[in-house]
Amino acid sequence: MTAVPETVGRVVYEPASSRQQVLLVAPGLVALLGGACTPAVLSRVWAELSNASPSLEKVVESIPLLGPDGVASFAVAALEGGDTHPLLVSVVARGDSVVDLYSTDRPPRRFSSQGLQPWHLASFSLVSGIRFASGPSIDPVADAPTVSGAELPLVFGAASASSVLWMLDDSHAVVDRGARGGLSEPLSSEAGRDDDEITLERAPERRRARHGGPSEAADPPASKPVRRRPSRVRIGSQAPFELHVPVYIGRRPRGPRQMGGEQVMLIEVPSPTREVSASHILIEQRGREVVVTDLKSTNGTAVTLPGSPRIKLRQGDSIVLPPYSRIEIGDGTVIEILPGAD
Repeated sequence: MTAVPETVGRVVYEPASSRQQVLLVAPGLVALLGGACTPAVLSRVWAELSNASPSLEKVVESIPLLGPDGVASFAVAALEGGDTHPLLVSVVARGDSVVDLYSTDRPPRRFSSQGLQPWHLASFSLVSGIRFASGPSIDPVADAPTVSGAELPLVFGAASASSVLWMLDDSHAVVDRGARGGLSEPLSSEAGRDDDEITLERAPERRRARHGGPSEAADPPASKPVRRRPSRVRIGSQAPFELHVPVYIGRRPRGPRQMGGEQVMLIEVPSPTREVSASHILIEQRGREVVVTDLKSTNGTAVTLPGSPRIKLRQGDSIVLPPYSRIEIGDGTVIEILPGAD
């Protein structure tokens, strides 16, 4: 894929309660995978999408078409072009996924697989907005890209989504407060910018007491426990591992004095400039939540939740992280939280 301009528009989506459609976003490239994709598939696609130089071809090739992990329906769109070439949008569609393309000089067009195998590919110019949808029942193409003002932005990451709009030119989007969407927060033109960094005090819904105490928000009502696989952790390019026991990560980590046979895992990471503290962070699974605690590190910890600005943890802060969150502790060490294996 050729270089794309720095301005690649904004992606907003309506969240879904189930993972029937998974949205993955990187600058200049958006994918919507239909069906219950396995964690292995999502990790494979995300590795290509988050590459330093992602390409539409490699992302599509990373999506399995056959076998138990086969994805029957998906759509991928990428910006191609740049300063010396006209900007184009290349789109791939498979199965029952559709992509509605809005332009400044022509009526909207609906692009689909048209039954072609293994998928349908085309390129379009002068595109101002792209809407993705998938499933047996899809609304007719609208006259203009429409938002309710209640969608969530996603700059870089993954999320479960029921509807996705990629706005390459905000001035052509129509705001309809009666459109679908049930969130109370209005869409802001500044929301989701990846060059922002906030403190944990500005993300209270994620905050926990210092040193891993109870959340400041009331705990949800108790429900019947459900047996599920623990979340997974990946450090750099290493293979992910399941979070069965608390994990201490640092330059020379030390866990607490073990009592009553309680087990912990100690993981050393290289830190040639000593940005990483000896015992830098603790990651542990508490029920369905993954909690990350800064162990009073010298240089701090930064976390990025899907679709959110970078959050800087203060010494001793704890935070609940959803799947596909990233943790940075220094010297290039990046830690990812992944969903549990099926």
